Amino acid sequence: MSTATDREAALKKLDPLRDEIDKIDEELSVLIQKRARTAIELGKLKTRLSLPIMDLTREKQVLSGLTTLVKPGDGLTLDAMVSVFNEIIKACRAAQAPTKVAFLGPAGTFSHAAALQQFGKLAFFIPCDDLARVFGTADENEADFAVVPFENSTEGIVGQTLDLMTKTGLRVQALLNLKVNLCLMSTHGDAALIKTVSSHPQALAQCRNWLALNMPGAELRPTVSTAAGATLALADESCAVIGHPALATFYNLTVMSGDLQDVRHNQTAFFIMSRDDSPPTGNDRTLVWFSAAHNSGSLYKCLQPLANSGVNLTRLHSRPNTESPWVYLFFLELEGHFEDPKVTDALKALESQTEKLHVMGSYAAPSEERSLKIQTGTFAADI
Repeated sequence: MSTATDREAALKKLDPLRDEIDKIDEELSVLIQKRARTAIELGKLKTRLSLPIMDLTREKQVLSGLTTLVKPGDGLTLDAMVSVFNEIIKACRAAQAPTKVAFLGPAGTFSHAAALQQFGKLAFFIPCDDLARVFGTADENEADFAVVPFENSTEGIVGQTLDLMTKTGLRVQALLNLKVNLCLMSTHGDAALIKTVSSHPQALAQCRNWLALNMPGAELRPTVSTAAGATLALADESCAVIGHPALATFYNLTVMSGDLQDVRHNQTAFFIMSRDDSPPTGNDRTLVWFSAAHNSGSLYKCLQPLANSGVNLTRLHSRPNTESPWVYLFFLELEGHFEDPKVTDALKALESQTEKLHVMGSYAAPSEERSLKIQTGTFAADI
């Protein structure tokens, strides 16, 4: 055990270190403000050139550059530095121009969490009652971006999103793959008082095993959204809600348990939609939809040109054509940007075999690099 003298000597070393931290904080503040002023000037120039304020490709390049700047044992880990720079980038982007983002509301839902992850807390968020309104808000220029759920790794594709994508002029700007994180929350945090657990049916289903083991006597009450479940929990102390931890912030709830989902590696893909295209990054995906003749071998004839071109197919989904019974539309994701010559040629060959083809846009392929991992949890569809 340290003696009183040793402790006193150690305490004397605190003040110089604190003074050094204060000095560094002052220097950081000056540099961050300088960065923000430079970003504002950049935003003005982008506006004059009719360029979009948000450039996800450039932002990704900035974060990737940290891999050469951060050395093991420097102080903060690479993940921590990426997190810090992420917030600085979002704040500087917000300083250039207010960013309006439509999402499937209300506040505290998983779509809201995805929007926060992409745009930060300084954006202006527009909650919408349904997916059609999310698309419409951005289509009608009431929002700069729309955040829409695309596919969940266990629940599958979000069909309504695909249906609405055939009726919009919006372009796909980015794809986010986000990990599911479901928490149990209440107004007090005392599990002994809980008699009912409410949430969206998908969230309840995702936590079936945990609920059976830990809340065997609780009544499960499905709601139209996790946010609606939070409202029930606010009104009744015997009721808890399962949802994203963001609900705790927006509804003043206490997190009782986390990571309740039965499938630990469950993820949801969200599309970021806008009226602009994303430039090539060198590691992109392109999304198209097309219709094929309703006869034997038509899909094979459509896909054969892609095989011949050597362009890799990464996703293929079919949806009923709402305008023609028993006729289907096909959604296809392939490697490369639609401006790449190889992809351009492949799409021309594909179009020659289809009745109609529409390119939805290109976006950077989800990165598996440690420096770019996304930590925020999200879920699927309308929860």
